[in-house]
Amino acid sequence: MEGLYYQNASKVGGTALAAYPMVRLRAGLVRSLEFVADTPSQVAESGLNGRGVYPSSQLGLGLNYALAASGRYALALGAEARPPASRFASSETQPEYTLDAVSEYRLAKSFTLSGFLDGSTSRTVGLQHVFPMAALGFGFYPNARTELSTDVGSRFVVRHASPQSFGDISVTEALHKASAVEVGLGTTLNPVSNAKAHYLAVGFDFRP
Repeated sequence: MEGLYYQNASKVGGTALAAYPMVRLRAGLVRSLEFVADTPSQVAESGLNGRGVYPSSQLGLGLNYALAASGRYALALGAEARPPASRFASSETQPEYTLDAVSEYRLAKSFTLSGFLDGSTSRTVGLQHVFPMAALGFGFYPNARTELSTDVGSRFVVRHASPQSFGDISVTEALHKASAVEVGLGTTLNPVSNAKAHYLAVGFDFRP
């Protein structure tokens, strides 16, 4: 189980765009294949000029498949479907489908390089329009319990707009062989519609 809490950290407001679901459940089905469920959630964030906004993460069900794995390299593919939040929501007439690919390469004993590609369909026109996202990450492991990581990427958040760039840095500390806690800081480098987003994130990872 993975969970993250996001807190807007901008002095003038702006919606923090969460890159991950608030709570994600993962369970292995067979070798190299796992089931993924993103639970619905809602968090309060600061909007423009301090106005409150309440974005929600929606129920999502999908599969992840480890296409390749070795002591030095790994590649996984994922697919997920998220139904509309409400059949009465005029702006969300169709389910959202996402496809992603995640890869990681160990450069040295304490350094890793990772890449992430993602595509999400439109909730209004479906597969006729896909919003892509790409990110590059770098990890450093000073010891067996600690990871320092950073991600830089770009994504489309609205149609007919320029790509929005983002970056973040985080520290993950293993508390036990089955649990870990993460603290991170992120920002949007070129915000859309003056929604400058700085956010803090606190998360946990538990593997029974």
